[in-house]
Amino acid sequence: MISQIRESAGGGSYLSQSDLRASFGLGKAMRTETVEVHWPSGLRQMFRNVEGDKFYQIEEGNDQLGPQRMASPTRAEKGR
Repeated sequence: MISQIRESAGGGSYLSQSDLRASFGLGKAMRTETVEVHWPSGLRQMFRNVEGDKFYQIEEGNDQLGPQRMASPTRAEKGR
């Protein structure tokens, strides 16, 4: 069994924020057996058979993994 650990912490500097996403390399594997999340509140959540090559949105206390919605570029960003 291989374990990987990532800690996410909000913060940054004036008008910025660090990326809160945690990414994990799976090598040739297409899914991971378990993803375990330890929240600052002490709550622990476990997700099984998580498909790789995707971003998921995980909310504390919600046992469903949802796809992370990516924001569409604004008109100003499209014009750059």
